[in-house]
Amino acid sequence: MKNSLEINVAIKNFIRREISDFESMEYAPTRKDSEKKCDLSLNINPYGVSKKVLSKLKYLDKTKISHYYPENTDLINEIASYIGVLPEQVMLGDGCDGCLEMITHTFIDRGDEAIIPIPTFHRYEFHTVLMGGKPVFVPMKNFELNSSDILNHTNNKSKIIFLSNPNNPTGIPIERNIKEEIINGFNEIVVVDEALADGTNLNGASLLNKYDNLIIVRSFSKTFGLASLRIGYIVSNPKIINQIKKTSSPFKVNGIAQELAIEALRDKQHIINSINYINENREFLISNLEKIKLKCTKSITTNFLVDVSNFYKNPEDLIGKLKEKNVLVTDAKSFRTQKNNYIRVAVATEEENEKFIEILSKLLGV
Repeated sequence: MKNSLEINVAIKNFIRREISDFESMEYAPTRKDSEKKCDLSLNINPYGVSKKVLSKLKYLDKTKISHYYPENTDLINEIASYIGVLPEQVMLGDGCDGCLEMITHTFIDRGDEAIIPIPTFHRYEFHTVLMGGKPVFVPMKNFELNSSDILNHTNNKSKIIFLSNPNNPTGIPIERNIKEEIINGFNEIVVVDEALADGTNLNGASLLNKYDNLIIVRSFSKTFGLASLRIGYIVSNPKIINQIKKTSSPFKVNGIAQELAIEALRDKQHIINSINYINENREFLISNLEKIKLKCTKSITTNFLVDVSNFYKNPEDLIGKLKEKNVLVTDAKSFRTQKNNYIRVAVATEEENEKFIEILSKLLGV
């Protein structure tokens, strides 16, 4: 009979080498809600879900549950109208992460390279490596993109450039001329992740008629408050959309999510209220953090980086002390920050934000 060590070695021999060293990840909070004083790690809409979305739940047809559910043309049309494109330029996915997965499945082959400015969302790296590709990291200077730096790292193996706009974790937007220089200067695919753009005036859709190598990814998890429904979408030219569809299940996004996303798009007042709430609370957090000598990135969205080096040499020490107080923030190391000085803070409810400032101030002795 084999012992457990022999079994583990045998299993590893069966696994693709790209994932053999990956760690299993669980993003859901491990604490019960009743134990948390405030959670500034989630990066979701703290204003909540539209009442129209909640009301729709009561009247969903049973077929939305009992039947297979392909892409909803009503939702596709709503998205197209919302972002300003044609319906044939839109494809649904299971959140932004699911969209990124389909994109890398379509365009990344073993040995291909993906250019990734850092710090940024770590799933670009994950999906590249999963396909046998190589991530090429380009450090940003003062968290700002430089188009020459990006393009100088490209070669004949480069297949994708990933751009996050606004960037996760800094919340800093990409200037339009910088974005266009990158798209125009690269012959392969440029993916612009606009998961955090709904609460801003950023919208790259107007560039789709100008550049045929642009793919935009968006989400319903942030401003629309539908994070647990796992629904997002890809916007590009129809030829690219049709190629990406080859890698997708025809039933990738569940019917309930699609029906509720329609209501979320139609509730314009809730969108406005959400944006105002997020902006006001972000400015509250940043202004109060700066009062206690903590430098923050100039974010226009839900998340930003906080430099804690004036008080802690290792951010993990502060994160641990906050966790003891039932306060959650994010260690910025996973975003590949150049210096280990940062935590990522995401806007939470007004009550949570105030409690966070209060507890943090006491921990720092200010």
